[in-house]
Amino acid sequence: MPAVVRIDTGGTHGYQARIGGSVGYESKLFSDKKWGGKRKAKAAAIAWLEERGDRYAPRRFGPKKGIQVNNVSGTPGVHQSQLTRNGNVSRYWAAHYSIGPNGRRTHRSKRFYYGTKRTDAEARALAEEFRTGWVAAFESSGTDGVKQFFRDWEAKYPGRASSKKRSSAKKSTQKKSAAKPNDAGQAKAPAKKPAPKATADKKTPAKKSTAKPTTRKSSAKKK
Repeated sequence: MPAVVRIDTGGTHGYQARIGGSVGYESKLFSDKKWGGKRKAKAAAIAWLEERGDRYAPRRFGPKKGIQVNNVSGTPGVHQSQLTRNGNVSRYWAAHYSIGPNGRRTHRSKRFYYGTKRTDAEARALAEEFRTGWVAAFESSGTDGVKQFFRDWEAKYPGRASSKKRSSAKKSTQKKSAAKPNDAGQAKAPAKKPAPKATADKKTPAKKSTAKPTTRKSSAKKK
């Protein structure tokens, strides 16, 4: 498959264009120094591949506009699937996107489950709305447009991230309310600390008497 590879080894800095397949293998290096920077070197490498025919050109990164044979939605990038966990089957409609909310390339899908909170038609409509909005944002403003699209979508349809923020905010509010006075206007008394354990008094050894022993004098007179 055709590819453009970045090379930074030793004194070599540039992009290498590669072609492989039934026609054989070809490669060419486009150095940053010769082409005046990374962007120009990469553009020259892509142009070199495109000169050898569209079938050798690298795939452009962005939304696909063709509809696959097994697509039942009629919208490119939208498909129906299901997930089985512990014997439980969850069905959903998914919208594929190749540039995420951080502007980086990826291959992921936004899932819209149905069966409990929404119907099949509602999930499909959301998937198609997401996909068409994402494509329009990419085609109009590129990566910056995709970032803004995800922010607008999250504001319109808050997802798991927003619910987690709400739950954490609720917990902090509950902690603050616990410190407030009660209905009688009295502040809750702080929890008493356990009293320290009484220690047995140490026995002090009896002091030895320092008095000298007295000797009784004989009362008998000497004869």
